[in-house]
Amino acid sequence: MAKKEKPAPARKSTSANGLTPTQAKELHHELILKRNELKRSIAERRERDSAIDPSEIIEDLEQASAGQTQDVALRILDKEVKLLREIERALKKFESDEYGLCEATGEPISYPRLKARPWARYSVTHKEELERQQREQSTLRPGR
Repeated sequence: MAKKEKPAPARKSTSANGLTPTQAKELHHELILKRNELKRSIAERRERDSAIDPSEIIEDLEQASAGQTQDVALRILDKEVKLLREIERALKKFESDEYGLCEATGEPISYPRLKARPWARYSVTHKEELERQQREQSTLRPGR
């Protein structure tokens, strides 16, 4: 008697970026949520920070403290704006089917990396290489 062949297990189809449709949808949703959160945070921070005017504070210590507070707030705002740009860039990649591909090598970025950092532009391997090159460059510069 001939053995019956078992049907192959159903596989979730993956695209060129190595993601299943479910994974891609999940990451897209996470990017949208993070984008909305950042937009809200940036708007609130800009409104709140514009309310402080160090020149209106009379005492020197209060003025210095307010200046430092503004410096910290501006650095945070700058980081949030840069992250928002990265997220917008990642969302645009969904439109051109380039999401999840390393910008340097064109190879798929692993799902665990994208899950941890959905706006990642490079694979772990390439990012490590870039960081290694940056470390080498910084050690070659005099005075560092």
